[in-house]
Formats: sequence, structure tokens, C-alpha cells
Amino acid sequence: MSEGNEDSEKVAFGSSEWLARARQILEELVAEHGEAGTSFSVCEVFTDAPSGLIGPEDNVAAWHFSIVDNSVTVGEGESENADLQVKIDYHEVLPRARLVYTPEILEEMQRNPPDPGFDRSKIPSYLVELHNRLAVITA
Repeated sequence: MSEGNEDSEKVAFGSSEWLARARQILEELVAEHGEAGTSFSVCEVFTDAPSGLIGPEDNVAAWHFSIVDNSVTVGEGESENADLQVKIDYHEVLPRARLVYTPEILEEMQRNPPDPGFDRSKIPSYLVELHNRLAVITA
């Protein structure tokens, strides 16, 4: 029996539906946690992606978002000016996209950051919730 939770339906990672869910979650989180005088932006590009996903070309899925104060813009495709630029193979990142970050996983990521050259303190802490909420709906 369904609980009536629209987030319980799985959507394909990098699909238009996935992007719509990411936008909705980000808007909620930024409205609640965004702070005046702050900004942060991300662009994620997934190479060797299945066709039909968001992005600039058939085998590349890409999306970006930009948080300024307590508002956010989310878009399909690449953004060259993002604070955090991620480019990774779609099939390599898919298992991580589905992984819920537990306190233990976050602790390990602190000890061994996936991108050691980036100052992770710049990332708003509530983006962990974005990741976790997307992880449970990502097919």
C-alpha cells in the first residue's frame, strides 16, 4: 500500500523528472536555510550517460544550481562559472547518487575528501539533505 508520498516514486538519475524534484527540494531547503550575504553554485556533468537525459548532448547529462541569499536557480545543462564543478562518468557516479549519506559516511568523507582540492567548508550543510532526499528517489 502506498503512503501517498510523491517522493517514494523512483525517477531516472539525470532525467527531466529528477531535475524537477531537485529543483523542488532545493527551493524548500534554500527558503528554510538560506542566509543573506551567502552564495554557492554547483555544476554537475555526467559523461557517457544514457540518451534522453538532461543536458547539452545525447551522451552527456548536466545540471547546475546557484544559491544567492535565500533563493535558488536551477537549470539544465552546464554552467562554467560554478563554485564547484563536477565532471564524472554517469555509471561511476550512479551508485553514489543512490547512496544515503549516514553520519559515518560523512565522517569518512571528511577524513578522505573525494575532491581534496576544494574547500568543502564553502558547501552549505543543508546540501547533504538535498543529496539524501534525491538518493532515495533515484532509479
